[in-house]
Amino acid sequence: MEFNKLKELLLNRYPSWNIYLEPSGECIWVSVNDNHLNYFEIQVTNNDGVGITRRKVTIGIDFSGHDEAFKSLEETLNYLDRNIL
Repeated sequence: MEFNKLKELLLNRYPSWNIYLEPSGECIWVSVNDNHLNYFEIQVTNNDGVGITRRKVTIGIDFSGHDEAFKSLEETLNYLDRNIL
């Protein structure tokens, strides 16, 4: 998915959330928090699907692998909607 389209999609779907995007090679990393207790790292790749990691608020990134993996971004966002909102 193109960087600007991804950013627009996320900002429209979650307008009150803090969303930070960073391209890295063949993927885009998205850091997301809902201004409360939910912090996520989402890795979006065109060929390998989407990984999502719920993380704790700590100094640095506490990342040891994705908690969930999905084939599409839409599946990932539906998972967030069902399990977080």
